[in-house]
Amino acid sequence: MGSAQAAGPKPGCRLSLLARGSRIRLRSLLSDIRPYVRPVASPSLPLPRRVADSIRQAIQRGRLGAHEKLPPEPQLAEQMGVSRATVRDAIRILTLEGLLLRQHGVGTFVSAVPTSQLGAGLAELTSTTQLIRQHGYRPGTAGHRDEVSVSEPRVARLFGLPAETNLVHISRTRLASGKPVIHCEEFVPTHVLGEALASHRTRTADWSLYEVLRRAGIRIVSAICKVAPVAADRDLGARLNVKTGHPLLLLKQLHYTSKGQPVLYCENFHNGDLIEFYVTRRA
Repeated sequence: MGSAQAAGPKPGCRLSLLARGSRIRLRSLLSDIRPYVRPVASPSLPLPRRVADSIRQAIQRGRLGAHEKLPPEPQLAEQMGVSRATVRDAIRILTLEGLLLRQHGVGTFVSAVPTSQLGAGLAELTSTTQLIRQHGYRPGTAGHRDEVSVSEPRVARLFGLPAETNLVHISRTRLASGKPVIHCEEFVPTHVLGEALASHRTRTADWSLYEVLRRAGIRIVSAICKVAPVAADRDLGARLNVKTGHPLLLLKQLHYTSKGQPVLYCENFHNGDLIEFYVTRRA
């Protein structure tokens, strides 16, 4: 019996295998790219914001490193299945936050903003729940307490209402994957939110006040924010798990609807060890 020759692929077969291998490698590269450029699934947010959140998550999770150049806008738009205008708006959001840097004629790059903490640009209005989620943490709440009818004259005057006007007062500490990061004192006129809050008693620990207002037909479009450093007293120290005297960042914010009506006032105390804010300044 003659010796059998080892069967090998025909030349045409070899070319086919090479082409197939190239397609597999291309699919592999695309699968590495697309998971972090697909818009975040959050129907209540505008599409540019969802695209921005997706790119932000890629930065926060290390898939896009500091100083790394983003693909051109047409390529990003094709990968994400959105328009170039949407990508342009998303990049503008992240540029205002300081996460991206645009160099005219060169491209868009990831900045060197630290990403180990929660971070937010003061120019963008984002709910605490969304801020925690977009950094890859699980939002939660501790020490929640709400009252539908309280009197707080100094806050009522901020709303342009008589001092004796009843207000909804919500006090809670916001958690990021179980770690306390922000203590919030929030006020809304009772006639604005009373019924909506009462019907929301079955809410989960990660509920968003912005979302409750939105469902009540109230959309917040802007806020005046005052920032001040403060020292934690004993109560705040216990809530945020820091020592008395620990430096905190206090944000006082009065939120407005598109009609210019103030509907929400917040005093939020941030643990600077876990969350930071930044502003992009230009010459």
